[in-house]
Amino acid sequence: MHSVAFGSLPNGTRTVVIHRPHLHRAAVTALVGVGSRYETPKSNGLSHLLEHMLFRGTAKHSDAHALNDAIERLGGDLTATTHADYSTYELSVPPDAVGRACSIVGAMLCSPAMGQLDVEKAIVREEILENVDDDGRLLDPDTLSRRQVFGKHPLGLPITGSIDNVERFTDRDLRAHHEHYYVGANVVVAVCSPHATDRVQRMIDKGFATLREGKPRVPTVARIKQRRARIEYFPRMGSQTCVRLAFATPGEGAEMARAIEILARVLHDGMSTRLHRRICDELGLAYDVSAGLELFRDVGVFDVGACVAHESVPRLAKEVLTMLGDLALEGPTAAEVDKAVRRYSFELDALADDPHALAREYGSSALWGRPLDLDVTRKSLAGITVESVRRAARVVFTPMRLNLTLVGDLSRDERAAVRSAARSFRERFSRALCTGAWRPPARVLVRPAVARAALSAAWTP
Repeated sequence: MHSVAFGSLPNGTRTVVIHRPHLHRAAVTALVGVGSRYETPKSNGLSHLLEHMLFRGTAKHSDAHALNDAIERLGGDLTATTHADYSTYELSVPPDAVGRACSIVGAMLCSPAMGQLDVEKAIVREEILENVDDDGRLLDPDTLSRRQVFGKHPLGLPITGSIDNVERFTDRDLRAHHEHYYVGANVVVAVCSPHATDRVQRMIDKGFATLREGKPRVPTVARIKQRRARIEYFPRMGSQTCVRLAFATPGEGAEMARAIEILARVLHDGMSTRLHRRICDELGLAYDVSAGLELFRDVGVFDVGACVAHESVPRLAKEVLTMLGDLALEGPTAAEVDKAVRRYSFELDALADDPHALAREYGSSALWGRPLDLDVTRKSLAGITVESVRRAARVVFTPMRLNLTLVGDLSRDERAAVRSAARSFRERFSRALCTGAWRPPARVLVRPAVARAALSAAWTP
């Protein structure tokens, strides 16, 4: 078992100390409330570029090489990721190096050198080029799908931004962004190690004491008012077309959040679940197919994706929409729900074997003002029923909220067949409405008052 202590520093930095006596490695994770969700089209990509620049040295390490050498001499490995709504810096080290690891990550956040901007811009440019064609058109199906779901809201922006934006950003832009968001009130530091809590707390205090206090940053509410299905086609030469079917969902703060997670697992969590069995094992339409769920505090997105031969796209769309309709109108089986709950529960238990996973889960929950309690989560799973999952499916898989993104080389007839599959999906629900077997959910998926409360939730230990 492990113990968890929540605390804070005088500058407002929230802390999570996870004590696991048996560990032979430790995790130091800093989470910052900033990402593409906090940007505008003009500033899009700034958070991601800043994350890269924090690897370019600190006040104590003259450049990227000196910083990386210091980390590796500890036996450590540092990774960082920019998400839509937060950024993470994760350092894995031997237990005897936790104090020095806190000092290094703290220096990155508190006093970054941010040198060699042109070099880092070139690296980010190469990253962006992986998702655009020769004409500079964005063709990443996941990013295009998010843009379709969220429209002009910042959640629809690409995390990396555009090449034009990245080339335009200056040192002044980066430092202003850093000064605004990299402040104590907007940062959580989570450490998982075998050391005593008080000792680790002192290490965090020493490493992050120089962060300015600042204020917590709250993003704008995502308002989802989609009233009709959207289908977008992006021509791209190649041997396959990539398909994404996406629906907006209630967010992490919603009562049905756990039921939506179980719904995702019923559809695809292993090779025996509905999606893989039908699409891959029985029909051979795809080598791989996936269903994913990303929950933000106020809203979420549920998507199904696969890349298939062009001529298989209409059949894929029809089969997936049929499955989604089955779950909404007929519901899952008790066996499916039981299996999904068991696998979810096992993953919660398995967190105890991964110090980085523990730090990330506890840290992100604290960042959003909802400190994680695994016992509470387990109890909420015990209350999931067939009916609660069906209710979740009826809220999520609504025909008027379907977003279908196609990136590939489809003929006019193939595109027409996809539209026909979407119409059949809608007509099935229309028939259910006429017989009283289905009722459409409220037009406004995200309640503004509830969403604002979720986004502005503050946690004071």
